[in-house]
Amino acid sequence: MEKRFVKIALGCILLIAVFFRFYKFPSVPPSLNWDEAAFGYNAYSVLKTGKDEFGKFLPVYFRSLDDYKLPVYAYLTVGSIAVFGYNDFSVRFPSAFFGVLTVLSLFFLVKGLCALGQNATINKQSTINNERIPLLSSFLLAILPWHIQFSRMAAEANVGLFFITLGATLFLYGMKHRPGLLLLSVLSFGLATYSYLSFRVLAPMLGLVLTLLYWKDLRKVNKNDLVRFIVAAGFFGTILIGDTLFYNVHIRVKGTSVFSTQQALDIYKQKEKEMFYDAKLGINLPRRLFHDNTVFTSADIVLKGYFTHFSPAFLFFDYDEKQHHTPFVGLCFLWMLPFIPLGLYYLVQKSDKREAIYIILWILIAPIPASITWDIPHAIRVLGMTIPLMIITAHGVFCVYDFLREKRIPVHIFMGIFGFVICLSSYYYVHQYILHIPYERSKDWVYGRKEMTEYLMKNKSSYDRIVVSSALEWPYIFMLYYSKYDPALYSKQGGTKSGGWGEEGNTYDIFEFHKFSLDDFSKKRTLFVGLPKEFSPTIDPLYRINYLDGTPAIYIAQGNIKTP
Repeated sequence: MEKRFVKIALGCILLIAVFFRFYKFPSVPPSLNWDEAAFGYNAYSVLKTGKDEFGKFLPVYFRSLDDYKLPVYAYLTVGSIAVFGYNDFSVRFPSAFFGVLTVLSLFFLVKGLCALGQNATINKQSTINNERIPLLSSFLLAILPWHIQFSRMAAEANVGLFFITLGATLFLYGMKHRPGLLLLSVLSFGLATYSYLSFRVLAPMLGLVLTLLYWKDLRKVNKNDLVRFIVAAGFFGTILIGDTLFYNVHIRVKGTSVFSTQQALDIYKQKEKEMFYDAKLGINLPRRLFHDNTVFTSADIVLKGYFTHFSPAFLFFDYDEKQHHTPFVGLCFLWMLPFIPLGLYYLVQKSDKREAIYIILWILIAPIPASITWDIPHAIRVLGMTIPLMIITAHGVFCVYDFLREKRIPVHIFMGIFGFVICLSSYYYVHQYILHIPYERSKDWVYGRKEMTEYLMKNKSSYDRIVVSSALEWPYIFMLYYSKYDPALYSKQGGTKSGGWGEEGNTYDIFEFHKFSLDDFSKKRTLFVGLPKEFSPTIDPLYRINYLDGTPAIYIAQGNIKTP
């Protein structure tokens, strides 16, 4: 009866996860962003021709928007398009699907961690209690805004998070029950490193921590299985190190580095001024130690970025990039805040020491890659924090539950209030997400590119040239995607010259992608497409596209008109 209850509860949790990730899917968010469109068209191109938009055959790295995307999500999208057809659903489906699977995998991960604890209190209780924290951890992830939002868009990090969670789960069960799963664990961690760049730090470190913490148990495994595991881990590690150091992935790292930002350069310049000032005063030791030493300055910049990701403003309020948040809803529900410190206490006091160390190290390691990048805090780069956060929060809830039970205070009152708060906050989140994101944040989701493409394809026969401004942020990839432009024909016409933002050289068919000036409007049989601010007030647009809140998004005007 107890096992049956657990199965039913887990099934209900998965249904909740499916609802939050597939309700109004894929129409909310209201449009694809540039990365999603790039995944979609490159996957379509690979499916039809075996080559990406640059003409490279079955690439390991997709040059794409000059950010060299990792291959796992791209090839999952190839399969999704092959099954569901070429549409927005197919592009976003892998993320939503693996988001649900992550909820399931988290249950078995926490269950495996609990089962390995020799002195954990929860192991001495009934089957339901033995699985209560795994169930609650899974449930909290199912309703977590942070995880839901990235499950509903084509987020490569979301798929990578599944493989990290699965890799840790397979390690625990392989070590205790089926040693053959250890090889699959290495493979899963490896797939995570080829899913998202930040996980090239997180996945190997989590795998190493698991190996060190459970080495005594691991040594009990059959020697042949243990040798295979070590060899496989070493093989993948060697490939990963070489690949990261010598392949084009370093371009993406350099492009997002915090040390290349103007803010960092200003700090270094200020330190240089202080160094010269100390030198004039003849103060040598402090000058060399504090000002003529980039280590201190760099560490200060990195640590600031690191700790920003633990800020309540970042975690519980609508703070960073608008694509990463729902209006007036944080990445985590505000009611989770008091349960996190309680969960840390309960985790350390009531759980196995190794379990506590692993969960705490996980949450401490997760922000490290993001701390050296610009534009922080950044929700998607630290998506790995969601797993330990939900485990800790679940422990916090049961810390309160056990305290009330020990004090013989009616637990059902707490559970009733807790359930009501969850229902109310979840309803508010769905309301804000489904109704307000399309209306308030269609601009952040670059709405209008589909409507622009449909209009241009319908009317292009009336013009010799169509000039689309590069200020529209990678307009070429949106037009290729939404027009379903034949990849083979696109390749014959030269393919993509560069996917960089503001690229001025891309052309295909009668379309040119570059900025235009007022003088260009004198040219006959030419159509100009751009942001409203790029057009003179004297020019009356032929066609206007508005964001969903009614503000102007894109203007389309024809040439051969008089200009002042």
